[in-house]
Amino acid sequence: MIRFGPVSVASLLLATSAAAEIHDYMILRLLYLNTSCGVEHLERLEPDTPETRRFHAECRDVAAYPNGIDVVCADVLDDRSCKVETTPKNFDNLELLSPRTE
Repeated sequence: MIRFGPVSVASLLLATSAAAEIHDYMILRLLYLNTSCGVEHLERLEPDTPETRRFHAECRDVAAYPNGIDVVCADVLDDRSCKVETTPKNFDNLELLSPRTE
């Protein structure tokens, strides 16, 4: 049986809570798998509440995301709670310029 002293238990709990954070690579993975953004720069924004995290990414694909892309994580402990807030831009009026096929 392994016995832990009060100091080692406290340090173990501290290490566990410190590791439970949304890291930048998790946001990059979300953006690369779910968007056509092609992240050029990622920055953390001030959170609305202590339980949330906010990110803003500048994209290489400025056609779909001209002002970048925003990501909000509702739970600091779970990267699966992160959602992309920015919808891609569609320029439907450009279809009017293409020749009609009837």
